[in-house]
Amino acid sequence: MTANDGDDARSYGTTAREFRPGRPTEPEWTELLESLWKDRSLLVDDFLERFSSISYGEAVVPKEDIYWTAADTMDMFLYQMAGLELPPDLQTLPREVAARRARQGVPLDAFLVAIRNDFRVLWKGLERVARDKGIGVLVANMDRVLDAVEGYVTSIQQAYAEEEARLARNKQLYRQRLLSRLFNAGPGTPREVQDLAAALEVQATGTFEVLAVTLDAVSQAQQQFESDHSIYMYENSGVLYVFRQQRKGLTWRHEPPDFPAGYVPGVEGLDAVPSAAASALVLAQQKRRGTRLATMEDAWMGIASGLLEQKFPGFSTSIKNALDKCTPVERQRLLEVARSYGRTGSIKETSEELFCHRNTVVNRLHSLHEAIGLDLTVPGEAARALIALSRYSEFTD
Repeated sequence: MTANDGDDARSYGTTAREFRPGRPTEPEWTELLESLWKDRSLLVDDFLERFSSISYGEAVVPKEDIYWTAADTMDMFLYQMAGLELPPDLQTLPREVAARRARQGVPLDAFLVAIRNDFRVLWKGLERVARDKGIGVLVANMDRVLDAVEGYVTSIQQAYAEEEARLARNKQLYRQRLLSRLFNAGPGTPREVQDLAAALEVQATGTFEVLAVTLDAVSQAQQQFESDHSIYMYENSGVLYVFRQQRKGLTWRHEPPDFPAGYVPGVEGLDAVPSAAASALVLAQQKRRGTRLATMEDAWMGIASGLLEQKFPGFSTSIKNALDKCTPVERQRLLEVARSYGRTGSIKETSEELFCHRNTVVNRLHSLHEAIGLDLTVPGEAARALIALSRYSEFTD
């Protein structure tokens, strides 16, 4: 193919070709092809007329590209039907045409409809030069026409798929470079944020939701989201950060993914995504068993406990020592009532959740008060107690 869509070095229609079948073993068939070669401009005209009813959607294909592609394709078919070796430029025609159409964004289905018109064009052309005398020869060689067109279709499909895959890899590589810039260098000035958002095809001032995925869940997340181009994934040091523009009523909180993760919703602006991702990682590391998404609401006590232990070593030691003196069964009951009451703040709801009488709840809260010296019915003491108790797996499970 000699056509050019801006990427190719050669110009349209610069190749002059000769059609010399030599000594034909089938003179009548060869005579038909020679006659058609002389009138092959009519083949191109017929193709272009049929092509006018085909839509390539939003793809922009220059008219001269369509014209010279049709001209080269008809030449290729005539060489093939005559059993001649293709000139070098026509040997690469299917791959070059398919790659160019893929780059131009032409839908494959519409592209194949255009190509399959080639059979009708060739057949009408052969009927025209055959007239009444050559119809029998034409019918006898129908398979040659079909084979030439279908062979072209097969080559086009394979080359188009390969180019699409190459373009997808390049786009993914480009996207990863942009994400690396966002997460490592930061988006920079407001103008740079706008440019980065435009390249990623998101709104710079949009609202985002962010996931942080760790350990074995990373591959699961990649498999689940790899085909969704509205979701952005960036992996660093074994952690996969995932984000997308937040949709009203269709957030990950409403439809949790199939893997555990830390989750931060309502992130205002693309430039805030990296810091939200760091927060999501903290949540992922605090995730309770039995939950998919770790949020600030259910992980704050564990985070606070860790921070307090860093600043005040032994912050929860006295409470731990007190509970360690209890039997395992008694300690489990006290932690259960603390977890439920700490969440509900209600004796009634706690008794219903634990399937026990309200007096039992009151008694257990009293026992917990006696054991650790903190009263969960007093807000200030409750905060300290819940943060210290969050270090127990029985409390967070």
